[in-house]
Amino acid sequence: MKNKEKIFIELKELSNNLDITKKKGLTAEEIAARLNIKRNVVSHFLNELHKEGKVVKINTRPVYFIDKEFYEKQSNLLSKQKLNAEPIVKVPNEDPFIRLIGYNGSLKTQVKLCKSAASYPPNGLPILLIGHTGVGKSFIAQLIYEYAKSINFIDRNAPYIIFNCAEYADNPELLSANLFGYIKGAFTGADKDKSGLLEEADGGYLFLDEVHRLPPEGQEKLFLFLDKGLFRRLGETGNWRTSKVRFIFATTEDPERTLIKTFLRRIPLVVNIPPLSDRPLHEKLQLIYNFYKIEAKNLGMDILISKQVLNTLLRANISGNIGKMINVIKYSCAQAYSQMLKDKISILRIHLYDLPRDIQYDADDILKGNSQFNGMFISQNKIDKYFADDIENDKIISEITEKILDLFVKFKNENLNIEKIKNESLMYLNQLSDTIVFSDDENRVDSLLFNAIKSVIDNVLNIIENNYGIKYYGNTAIVLTHFTNKLLEDISEKYASKVESTVDALKNTFPKEFIIANKMVELIEVNLDAKLDRIAVVYFTLYIKSMNKNDNVSMINSIIIAHGYSTASSIASVANRLLGYFIFESFDMPIDMSTQDIMLKVESYLKNIDTSKGIIILVDMGSLEDIYKSLINVVDGDIGIINNITTQLALDVGSRIIQGQSLEQIVVESVKKNNSTYKYIKSNKNKKSGIITTCMTGIGTAVKIKDLLNECLANDGIEIIAYDYDRLKGNGFKDEIFKNYNIKLIIGTADPGIKEVPYMSLEDLITGRGDIVFNKVLKDLTDIKKIERVNQLIVKLFSLQNVLNYLTILNPDKIIDQVEKAISDLEISLGFKFSNDLKIGLYIHISCLIERLIMKDPIMSYSNLNEFEKHHRQFINLIRSSFSVIEDIYKVQIPTSEIGFIYDIIHQKINDLAI
Repeated sequence: MKNKEKIFIELKELSNNLDITKKKGLTAEEIAARLNIKRNVVSHFLNELHKEGKVVKINTRPVYFIDKEFYEKQSNLLSKQKLNAEPIVKVPNEDPFIRLIGYNGSLKTQVKLCKSAASYPPNGLPILLIGHTGVGKSFIAQLIYEYAKSINFIDRNAPYIIFNCAEYADNPELLSANLFGYIKGAFTGADKDKSGLLEEADGGYLFLDEVHRLPPEGQEKLFLFLDKGLFRRLGETGNWRTSKVRFIFATTEDPERTLIKTFLRRIPLVVNIPPLSDRPLHEKLQLIYNFYKIEAKNLGMDILISKQVLNTLLRANISGNIGKMINVIKYSCAQAYSQMLKDKISILRIHLYDLPRDIQYDADDILKGNSQFNGMFISQNKIDKYFADDIENDKIISEITEKILDLFVKFKNENLNIEKIKNESLMYLNQLSDTIVFSDDENRVDSLLFNAIKSVIDNVLNIIENNYGIKYYGNTAIVLTHFTNKLLEDISEKYASKVESTVDALKNTFPKEFIIANKMVELIEVNLDAKLDRIAVVYFTLYIKSMNKNDNVSMINSIIIAHGYSTASSIASVANRLLGYFIFESFDMPIDMSTQDIMLKVESYLKNIDTSKGIIILVDMGSLEDIYKSLINVVDGDIGIINNITTQLALDVGSRIIQGQSLEQIVVESVKKNNSTYKYIKSNKNKKSGIITTCMTGIGTAVKIKDLLNECLANDGIEIIAYDYDRLKGNGFKDEIFKNYNIKLIIGTADPGIKEVPYMSLEDLITGRGDIVFNKVLKDLTDIKKIERVNQLIVKLFSLQNVLNYLTILNPDKIIDQVEKAISDLEISLGFKFSNDLKIGLYIHISCLIERLIMKDPIMSYSNLNEFEKHHRQFINLIRSSFSVIEDIYKVQIPTSEIGFIYDIIHQKINDLAI
């Protein structure tokens, strides 16, 4: 069968199991993995099938494919379901609040309350909007009304009545007449019955602006209506009237002082709208853009705003808030327009002298600082999509974010494999980057806000490179700008607890990247005058990790402490930049800061990084040399303190750290070379020495190896610890076992790959090839006579027969012969001979395997079992054939999962095993 046919059949089969409401289709990568065909080949044939009309292609990032026949059936079914469903409440296609700048930023909480007021059954809730003149209360009131219509809580043609109480504040009788209506003869001039606003607003909304100007008697009447839904027209004494009205109130005053208590108690939702001065910079930028855009459309021409005008409008204290801002912008356009007519130019250019005088007076002080933003060009014709939600991409972003957070929460709670966590989290980050970057259309990327953020990110990355030596590439600023742009938008509150748990896990997993991420967030927030969601630390930590692929977890950490406002940070930044690594963290100590204060900062830092290899502290004066006293209980390893810090000394120490020299060697040789003095403090954390025994197929065999080893090393002051292989391989030297024990050696059936600790295979121990390593380990723990005795016991106890006898219930003489025959058959089938150490490893493993099968306790879990079965079918068949005699003798059957472990043992010794 040709590859194209295989791919089409696989796509049809996978499509039939899809729920297209949750997933669009299948990616080329998914199908490639299942068929073991290269991704580019799969992609090529899927595109061909799309051209032939057999496959639907969905052009998103990533691109999805789905069987056309299945897709059409599902689409028809969904259409019928939609026609049959008549929901009482529907989610609006377009949320009216999207038009409110800051709806998912500084006004997020306010919008949530407004939506609650509109959607609360059965008739909504009265809501009071509080804020200074011009903050946008009237606009928000209009949006509440539109939102209620969009979710079908009021009729599409429901009335919306606006009434400003201030207009009738001096005439309470006329105010009541307007609100409640009146009957003929109720007052002079009342020559006929007239309905009031309560009746006119029936079924809809009544917005009472400046409600504090409503007199107490008017508030009392309104209180009755809010409480009972009853009212009478002015002059009426007969029956009560009813009306279903939803209320929005607004005031610029403190309601506690201006509204009577009974009336205020009937308004459950009170919403404070912040003044323009409290809004973040990026929202002010959007407001200015929007208002000038309106003028550009009204005038039918493009507008160019100067750098000075933009920065003045962004930072001027505009007392009338958004309302005054609109007037200022209209004024500037009018001034510039009159000049444009004289000069006969086609673009409306707004200069500083076009602004009102009171704004111009503030400009001098504002522009003395660093003007952050360049001028702004606004096209009259360009369609803006900056603030429109891309619901589908948001859903994907949300799903990937959830996966990242769940991964680290699980890692923190269950001590999962750290390498797997690193790889998976960076894979998810790449997916997230693609989705966020490609979801931002060209309009958004060309926007002033995007370019303003990019300018900030460029500066932040320069600072990070200068201070921490982390080099970045051309697209880094673009990607992080997209991230920041997204972070200024809505981030789901459902993540809150997971984010904190993830932050804690990242602090320990990627400590240095975490420090840099926090610094970046701090700099971005200061420069954009905005608060980023806490999840920013998660995104940035992972992104910096993806930039900084060198996993320097084995490097010794070092810090610089020096008197002065920037001495330490200056030396650290130069050294980190020149070395190209984040080696030094700096602690500046101004003259008014005490040693105790600086040590609290240092301790806080050291608690969040790995100090098991010790710490090197570079200081500038003798007064800091005794700081080690407060650090002894914080640092896990040795402490080296070098005095008289210079940039040259820092570079020398840093280069030695990168070369992997020991802490003591670095301290002694650096001091000798740089004419400094030092103190070296050995760790007082007396960890017990230990040897780890481990087995890739489970802890049971490791325990038996431990028991056998204990017979050799009884009473020699060294503890033998049976430990899980997967945890060792995954967590590496960061695993808890290395913090609690001074591990001298790892003995096992497979190497977990921990380069900081020597490894000896069980077969090396049996063949005697491990003598040198074993003697080196024992040299620091016991005397020569005891080492000789241990070696004699190892020779005696670690013969193949004795090991097998110890590990299994089987007769070692018989099992060796049976396994030898099976291995010989396998060698013939594979066409090459196994080395003696591989054979011994297989003898031990297969003997234990047979015992597990006899005891009906096989290992049924094997990583990526389906992939193994798909790609190594020939090897599985050869094992079944070679071991058929053993299966017959012991009446057992070797499961595929156990065959996977046999493959791994052989593959460790024969890298090019292609079967």
